[in-house]
Amino acid sequence: MEEVLRKIAEVTSDPYTYVAELKARKNKKIIGCFPMHIPEEIVHAADLIPVVIWRGNESVTWGHAHVPAYDCGITRTFVDDAVKGKLSFMDGMVFNVRQCLQVGEFPLIMDRNVKPAYQKILYLPPIYQGEAVRSFLLEDLESFKTSLEDFTGKKISDDSLKRSIEIYNENRSLLERVYEIRREKPEILKAREVMQTVWSSMLMLKEDHNELLKELIKGMEKKTVETKGDRSKVILVGCLCQTLQFDILDIIEDLGMIVPDDDLYVGSRYFANKAQLNGNPMDALADRYQAKTPLCPAKGVWDVDWAEEVIKQMKDNDAKGVISVRVKYCPPHTCYYPDFKSKMMAEDVPEVMIEMEHEIVSLEGTKTRLQSFAETLSGV
Repeated sequence: MEEVLRKIAEVTSDPYTYVAELKARKNKKIIGCFPMHIPEEIVHAADLIPVVIWRGNESVTWGHAHVPAYDCGITRTFVDDAVKGKLSFMDGMVFNVRQCLQVGEFPLIMDRNVKPAYQKILYLPPIYQGEAVRSFLLEDLESFKTSLEDFTGKKISDDSLKRSIEIYNENRSLLERVYEIRREKPEILKAREVMQTVWSSMLMLKEDHNELLKELIKGMEKKTVETKGDRSKVILVGCLCQTLQFDILDIIEDLGMIVPDDDLYVGSRYFANKAQLNGNPMDALADRYQAKTPLCPAKGVWDVDWAEEVIKQMKDNDAKGVISVRVKYCPPHTCYYPDFKSKMMAEDVPEVMIEMEHEIVSLEGTKTRLQSFAETLSGV
């Protein structure tokens, strides 16, 4: 188990080197998929390697000549990495420009500066009622499939797409099993190890990651852990599109709290909802995208109460409170948060919001906020 966690940490500690070496090792082209809802299965079925674009590991410098300082961390670091040439190993990129105004800036920036050999713009629609939305979504997915066929010169058959969906569904099942064991034995993995496990799925070939998860699960099932009853269970919510700083996860645990479950993008959101293969594989991918839960602020869902979903998750895990992680300058989360907070207050649910910024000068303010919350939960 420790060896598997070491490999996972190695992958996520330097995703640039890992993905570049993966490309050379597999002799396949890399397609970067900007989070959150690109159907990677279509890329995989085209015999390409899809990877989910990540928040950069440096302070933004060159990027500020192309995007404003009030864009979110992953937006600014992605552009910064691209114009610096740090993503030159990517042969193509895919953007869902409708999910966020900031993502809509990318195609023009790439065109003017570092346009990859393949670039695709998707307009995955909000989840509103009516056949028009479904029809638009299917046309968008078909256009994506056709563009990849043109890029590779190969047809993507239904059988190859079904096989890719099955591989991705297996990965989702395995990640869910990791989370099941974690809910039963919250102390078995640190919060940073859980996030690294999900993040590594976004960077590795799913076939390889599935084998790694099988080994991890074997170790987790065998391992016994000592339960510390004095630790307050909390649910982490939000942090759309990108990883949370691992230091913040460590602070949460160092303050006597423990995370049995989460509602994070680089967490349970990434593997939620399998694509149900009951016929046309494109219909299966469309069905998965149109699932309303877990609620995603970028999908425009209006008839599901995010706070109610999180409160249920909290009760299912016997948790005492909720920590909302809002990425600074994230418009979708910011728009949903006031209603979320109001519901938490109305239901008397302990909840605190911390704001995550890419360039962190000091975490002392965040630590103080979390320490006060931990003391509230423990009754100090």
